[in-house]
Amino acid sequence: MIVLSPERMKKYDGYAISTWGIPSAVLMENAGRGTYRLMRQTYLPPATRVAVMCGRGNNGGDGFVIARYAHRDGFPVKVFLLAEPDSLKGDARLNMELYLSIGGAMVVVGDAATRAAEGVREADVIVDAIFGTGLTKDVAGVEGAVIEAINRSGKQVIAVDIPSGLDGTSGLPLGVAVWATHTYTYGHPKLGQLLHPGVSYRGRLTVVDISLPPDAASVLGVDAHLVDGEMLRRIFRIRPPEAHKGMFGSVAVIAGSIGKTGAAVMTATACLKAGAGLVTLVIPASQNNIVASKLTEAMTHPVDDEGRGILLLSSYDAVRDFAADKDVVVIGPGIGRAPETMALVRKLYGEIDASFVIDADALGAFEDHADLLGKGKAVLTPHPGEFGRLTGTIAKDVNRDRLDLGRRFVKNHGVGLVLKGAPTITFSPDGEAYLNPTGNAALSKGGSGDVLTGFIGGLAAQGYTLTESGFFGAYLHGYIADTWVRESSDMDLMAQEVISGLGAAVRDIRNGTDRVYIEKSL
Repeated sequence: MIVLSPERMKKYDGYAISTWGIPSAVLMENAGRGTYRLMRQTYLPPATRVAVMCGRGNNGGDGFVIARYAHRDGFPVKVFLLAEPDSLKGDARLNMELYLSIGGAMVVVGDAATRAAEGVREADVIVDAIFGTGLTKDVAGVEGAVIEAINRSGKQVIAVDIPSGLDGTSGLPLGVAVWATHTYTYGHPKLGQLLHPGVSYRGRLTVVDISLPPDAASVLGVDAHLVDGEMLRRIFRIRPPEAHKGMFGSVAVIAGSIGKTGAAVMTATACLKAGAGLVTLVIPASQNNIVASKLTEAMTHPVDDEGRGILLLSSYDAVRDFAADKDVVVIGPGIGRAPETMALVRKLYGEIDASFVIDADALGAFEDHADLLGKGKAVLTPHPGEFGRLTGTIAKDVNRDRLDLGRRFVKNHGVGLVLKGAPTITFSPDGEAYLNPTGNAALSKGGSGDVLTGFIGGLAAQGYTLTESGFFGAYLHGYIADTWVRESSDMDLMAQEVISGLGAAVRDIRNGTDRVYIEKSL
């Protein structure tokens, strides 16, 4: 599913009008009628009292269309206009006049927010049609007061296109924003509805078809892709009946140090569970007995560590010679950040011709050496703090501008990126962005990242591109956590239980029985 910024969505509308000859009033009618049809099915039992809060722009025009259909069907509906009627222009004015012409009730709020607050109290369902996706400044005045009244009401709130006050690009509230029960967005989902905290403000999200031209994406481009089961089924690799382990790739997992062998074990196990044919854990020799006792299917390759419990630069030849013929090298979980270990990581990356998945401590090897990343066949998997150290910023700033920072990084360095967080975003080396809708707070626990790294490495070994492995692995990782929370809680999920849940998640996706995160209407 493609995702657009408000600016690009405006171009899609313009393309429909200018190239396909679809009048703007028809697009508005399609939006309002589609929203009404869907909300009636779920939120409007007989005699439901509906209050529609309309602003002066096109979002208000959509609200008038909804109100007209609700009035036609006999619902007690009242529009509260947060502007003077004469200030409405174009299609918004047209639909206000159509609504009034059939006897629709309207209250002009003007500067008296108390009038709208009374309507909020009297209604069973509130339709938020105050601001659309084009809002760029902080909400204040009567609109801010009305939004606060809506949020205090405890009523069902239907947002038209986007919750009023929410930035359609960043997902951040512009001063104050509506907390919606359900958002019906038009044409395609918007970036701000899929980035946090926008996900929380939007509530349930349904994409309403408004008859945009099907070639708009190829002509005008997209801003991101939303990963879903439909996308994953298109790339799913079928295992032939004559398959053998050599067909599914070999992986060297370079991981672990004294006190951090659990990370190494979980990464190697997750790699196998994700379908890699052969997985070998390269481990400091002094730690080998510990990890060998925990691993059954994965092999170990101990290298001399002089009894220090870390990977040493002096072991370079042994590691390189072993890993050189592997399809994928996964490096980083639990290796520590000793200077000589960091030097080993950089040297291995520069010399081994394999696909690399670089995670955790190994990311530290490139904090002041990002210029060395230009090798190409790699995907980095940092959390915001690690990415901040790679880019000379802090986690808070990363989370405020994840898309732009991620795009600039991959284009500058020619590598892929799985930027973990809410949501996790996978970037291809050319800057394509894939937003992951799965996952929850249950994953906020040590070991979760190691499992994700193993999933990505195991998928890459089977022939998925590094980009595909990134967004597929992230989707599976979060999907398993979502299943767990539905059946248990968001407190008790352990990383090894994420590994054990992989089979059921793959089955759901393969069979098309996976849960739908963003609904699409016809």
